[in-house]
Amino acid sequence: MAVTVPARSPSGWLRDCAQAVSLSWRIFRRTIGAKYRKSFLGYFWMVAPALLITGGVTLASEAGIVPAGDSALPQALSVFLGTLLWQVFAEAIDVPHQAFEGARSYLTRVYFSRGAIVLAQLHETLLTTGVRLLAAFALLAIGFGLQPVGAALVASAFVGAVLLGLGLGCLLMPFTQLFADLQQSMKLLLGYGLFLTPAMYQPKEGWFAVIVRCNPVSPLIDGARQAAAGELLAEPWLFAGVLGFGVVTTVLGLSFVRAVAPILIERMLLGGR
Repeated sequence: MAVTVPARSPSGWLRDCAQAVSLSWRIFRRTIGAKYRKSFLGYFWMVAPALLITGGVTLASEAGIVPAGDSALPQALSVFLGTLLWQVFAEAIDVPHQAFEGARSYLTRVYFSRGAIVLAQLHETLLTTGVRLLAAFALLAIGFGLQPVGAALVASAFVGAVLLGLGLGCLLMPFTQLFADLQQSMKLLLGYGLFLTPAMYQPKEGWFAVIVRCNPVSPLIDGARQAAAGELLAEPWLFAGVLGFGVVTTVLGLSFVRAVAPILIERMLLGGR
């Protein structure tokens, strides 16, 4: 039995958005409590992978396996900051897909604003991003010192990673829902994509350097490191351009999800991916 979608006038768009935000918050409050209620370490798991990677890279650098790089920050802080930014981006890009996957059981039975499930999943991502940002601030303040302007730019880099990931994830979500192989490819790329960023090293020449340079998260990582070290951004226009691109992509992506949601739900009703 198909879900009946009531007609919406242009004047009801803002009301629909408000309802989506309200509903998403209620969904988030229920799920986040259940998720961490049985976890003794709780929010520590949000930064644990970055700490383990940082420790491994630091040991490899001391053994001469991984070059130290030319960041003004201590290498451990530099790797930790870069790893956190990639994790934020990788989780944000998976938000729309996970939102629709988690809501399959009731998407086809009850009508509500489809953006609410994406926003509910986004709330959790924003929470983890906030925890990681606070951890980065704490370590930077203790280990290197952090100026207010630098802190604002570092926070901007984290926000940019969320927006960039969310926008790209929204644009890709209909295709990852329809083609399982594409979703598996995305998981593989995001899982090992950290090695294609300047998080652990900064190659200067060759094809590998070009690949790292073309990674959309690279300007955010480089800019956050420079800001944390109290330096002027080497490429401020590129940093601002990535932030602006993240905003535009998010707006377009959420509009795209809103437009294609009825088609995806129809496919779910037919038993397809």
